[in-house]
Amino acid sequence: MTDKPAARDTPGAAQQVTADPRAIATALTLFRVTALIAGVALFVLIAEMIMKYGFGNDALTWWSPVHGVIFMAFVVATANLGFKVGWSLGRMIATMLLACLPFVAFIEERRVVREVEPLTR
Repeated sequence: MTDKPAARDTPGAAQQVTADPRAIATALTLFRVTALIAGVALFVLIAEMIMKYGFGNDALTWWSPVHGVIFMAFVVATANLGFKVGWSLGRMIATMLLACLPFVAFIEERRVVREVEPLTR
């Protein structure tokens, strides 16, 4: 008998769950918060770029590094969740890359929540 929990049924793919439900719930909450903040931050970054390159207004040039820090927090939260629920490296990277597309970040966040939430029970 092994110490690892058995894979749980989830829509989409077989996964090897490596954490208890409370740890997964915490990781999912962190993922949700960072995904939503990163999604909004992307829109602010787009507005900043339009202001800078379209109108020559440098009022929000400080936002680019802030957005970078927010996105890195999202990457860490995604990896944390992915390792806990047994995602492949490719799946984690795909989730991270989808967050680079406006609106898609919100769609992917909902899809991940629907997939992972049953593992928190």
